[in-house]
Amino acid sequence: MVDPQSELPGGASGLRVVRVGDTVRRPLHENAPFVHALLRHFEAVGFEGAPRFLGIDEEGREILSYVEGRVYPGPDEVDDPVVILSDEHLVSAGRLIRRFHDATAGTALAGAAEVVCHPDLGQHNIVFMGNDAKAIIDWDEDVAPGPRILDFAHAVWCLAEIGRHGGAIEEQACRARLLCDAYGWDDPPAAIDEIEARFRRAIAWNTATRKPGAVRIFTDLADWMESNGPLLKSEL
Repeated sequence: MVDPQSELPGGASGLRVVRVGDTVRRPLHENAPFVHALLRHFEAVGFEGAPRFLGIDEEGREILSYVEGRVYPGPDEVDDPVVILSDEHLVSAGRLIRRFHDATAGTALAGAAEVVCHPDLGQHNIVFMGNDAKAIIDWDEDVAPGPRILDFAHAVWCLAEIGRHGGAIEEQACRARLLCDAYGWDDPPAAIDEIEARFRRAIAWNTATRKPGAVRIFTDLADWMESNGPLLKSEL
């Protein structure tokens, strides 16, 4: 008897992702060989915070182990209610991200870069079991070598809910500090600066590729960071 398939939320590229028993099936993408090598590396070094790569099925889809737990909407998912994660969530997520980065630092996969970057870390791509961050999912086309700050700053933006929907600046700063302490990041203001820099890069890219809707979204995000970033950094 063939296991029934149930559709799961897709990855960064809107892929059709389905669960079959205790596995997840996803269409292959151009970066799949690198991602599969990375997942094999995680298994070899005993890093438990990612799905296992189990092969390719008869439909040409990658087979991954299914990770039981819950994910939460991120700050850019405007149709979903804002979820402020608990301190326990944040500490566990920060530690998981540090273990992921350390598992890739100095490897052939990272090459000359500091680490391999996800680079879409946030509560929408981290599976939680209770307060514990169990695994990072959605290893997609953009997974590549890079600097830690690129990955970590994005995680701070999402997980600490930095932005106009994140409540008081003091509370946002407290959440960002928790993440930095859990990760072991010793320059929190640099992470805040990188968040705004990321938005500015997104504005330039979406302008060049003629995506005015995305330009408006990232312009709003960047303007908020420009106005509130100095106060946020002073509270860290």
